[in-house]
Amino acid sequence: MNRVIAFLILFLFIQPATACLILVIADGKQVLVGNHEDWYAQDSQVMVVPPTGKKYGFVGFGFASEEYIQGGMNTAGLFFDGTATPFVSVDFSDKPAYTGYLWQAILENCATVEEAVAFVKTYKVPDLQKVHVSFADKRGNSVIIGAYEGELTYHYRNNQSYQLLTNFNITNPEYGNEPVCQRFQKANLLLQKDSAATVSNITHILSQTHQQELTVYSTIYDLTRGEVYVFNKADFSRSVKLNLANELQKGKQQRLLPYLFK
Repeated sequence: MNRVIAFLILFLFIQPATACLILVIADGKQVLVGNHEDWYAQDSQVMVVPPTGKKYGFVGFGFASEEYIQGGMNTAGLFFDGTATPFVSVDFSDKPAYTGYLWQAILENCATVEEAVAFVKTYKVPDLQKVHVSFADKRGNSVIIGAYEGELTYHYRNNQSYQLLTNFNITNPEYGNEPVCQRFQKANLLLQKDSAATVSNITHILSQTHQQELTVYSTIYDLTRGEVYVFNKADFSRSVKLNLANELQKGKQQRLLPYLFK
């Protein structure tokens, strides 16, 4: 998410198509998260960090040319990722700054959506002026944190079978003169027809909502089993499954995604 500033500069000159999609589906037994990472960089990578002390281990995805992960899942079954959204000014002056990368710290220190929300509420989080962040946990809870009219907003999935996020302000979709998001509409229509919490269903939805060459990689997280399915460059005919427990046994790793498919 640290690339958002550069993204917003490009956003002024290019139609608002360079962004991401996140969907969470839970049925009481399975909790799955689908995600597109849409961007111009091509050096996508996966990072595996073992637990240390009281910190959870995690698998994270991002780009080698950037310092921080864009999203991931920890050993407690907590997921996060974010999408770029229109800027909203928020006054964080009454809160302390967090030293370090807050989103990775949440993966390292939080097990549930509730704990992640409490962590966010503790600190200045200027990222949330220009992104919405989705959290989900293996208990089936999920939330989208954003901002509107100077305040942080928290949208919980509650009793809905799914929760969907693209690149408009979830509180006011028209804020920032955002056009109707066709990717959101298509995904929402597909989910209304079939919200089964299965890898095959999410794979189908992702295959219908990618942005051609802008979709650098896509992932499906199984928070219940601690697994993640990885797709490279919108090719949904082939995936690589990573079991987090197994990957952690190999120690700390950092690999370019294309090499997973060789």
